[in-house]
Amino acid sequence: ITSPVDQAVQIHVAKRGNKDVTIVRGLSSTMDDRKILLKELKKKLGGGGTLVDGVMEIQGSHANKVLQHLQSKGYSKAKITKK
Repeated sequence: ITSPVDQAVQIHVAKRGNKDVTIVRGLSSTMDDRKILLKELKKKLGGGGTLVDGVMEIQGSHANKVLQHLQSKGYSKAKITKK
């Protein structure tokens, strides 16, 4: 298992139809850890989200808040990317 410090997590906002969705990829933690992290983010942001093939998708445009939360959890290499 890779520690949070070593994971190069990428965060970006994409469109699904006319809605924004925040996508978090690059996590190499276990699926259970990802589910726990997703649950924390959904609670913090007050929205829905899901895991699709290990990639987190969170409803709404929350890139900055997701970045702050990940950095507080030790994901120091997390960054917002343009896509």
